[in-house]
Amino acid sequence: MVAHRSTPVPGEAVAGESATDPVAIGPRGRAPGARYTPRVSASSAGTARAPVSVSVVIPCFNSLDYLPETVASVLAQDHRDLEVVLVDDGGTDDLAGWVRDRAEPRVRLIRQDNAGPSAARNTGIAASDGELVAFLDSDDTWEPDYLSRMVGCFDDPAVGLAYSGWDVVDAEGRPNGRATVSEWSGDVWDRFVTRNPVACSGAVVRRTVFDDVGVFAVNRDRFPIDVEDWEMWVRIAASHRVAVVAEVLVHHRRHGANSSSDPESLHEAYGHFLDTVFDGQPPERQALRPLATARAEIVLGWHSLADRRDPGRALAYRRSAARHAPEVRRAPDWWRLGAAAFALEVAGERGFRIVRDANQWARRVLARLPGPRVRREGTFTP
Repeated sequence: MVAHRSTPVPGEAVAGESATDPVAIGPRGRAPGARYTPRVSASSAGTARAPVSVSVVIPCFNSLDYLPETVASVLAQDHRDLEVVLVDDGGTDDLAGWVRDRAEPRVRLIRQDNAGPSAARNTGIAASDGELVAFLDSDDTWEPDYLSRMVGCFDDPAVGLAYSGWDVVDAEGRPNGRATVSEWSGDVWDRFVTRNPVACSGAVVRRTVFDDVGVFAVNRDRFPIDVEDWEMWVRIAASHRVAVVAEVLVHHRRHGANSSSDPESLHEAYGHFLDTVFDGQPPERQALRPLATARAEIVLGWHSLADRRDPGRALAYRRSAARHAPEVRRAPDWWRLGAAAFALEVAGERGFRIVRDANQWARRVLARLPGPRVRREGTFTP
């Protein structure tokens, strides 16, 4: 149910209602996936291509500790044709007051009852106006040239999704040495279904793609936060080309308030994920399911170590992965999982950290080898 307000503040709208305040940008109330007509000024029509408009959708839930820095990184972009749509997902902080005090014409607020980040993103998609839709979490930040680099990917009309590399920073914004940079582009469904290289804060989608594939799945029982956006990227990759900027342009903040899922719920979620993404796929894609299952079990093994310090469960997932897809035994992370679990079981936390440090060195060596891959640097925990 939508939470209605009788007197919206400037820059604020309620999901499902119309808003006419001067701060708001673009049409309201568009159904998710509704067709969008790009804006072209009279002076540019027929002469030069108009700047591509971008809607930046930011789900918020009691986010004011980090949101000012997040929004500042958007407004500092060298690509200027943008709007920022903040979706307050039932938070209790004074986000409306913060928006009102800023009086920034490119920033507006929509409020809804708490329904989770995927539902908030869908609300932002429906209410926004850009030819492209960029997603950003309320505690992450972008490099100033992020949008201009991403917009360039869509010069190819076949591209439906673009993504970039990202690193991890702490609560104060200091890098912790972990980064993920993928080189996968083009027709990548077979790669995306086995591993997710896309951070939601590093993803930009062509609006018309939502007409083709729908919006984010909203079912927190089937797809907890760790999985729900991954399912979206796989769905897009099934029918659209994907572009990548293989550089770190996004900074993902890790802190005590980050959302995550426990290993038990993730186990069930991965099963639902695999059922969903393989449903209706042709035989040549169905043949990848054993490998996708094995890859998921390796990730679950890492979660068992990182979140629960449970080497027995981690090794059980490792054995199951090898049964599903024997070729996974050639994967470096299958061996690293075994070494880390054994070290934790025999030598405790100290042994675990020794293997972690050795893994960091190995990743950096592998990152220098040629060929398309997902390159992860730093610690090996998910």
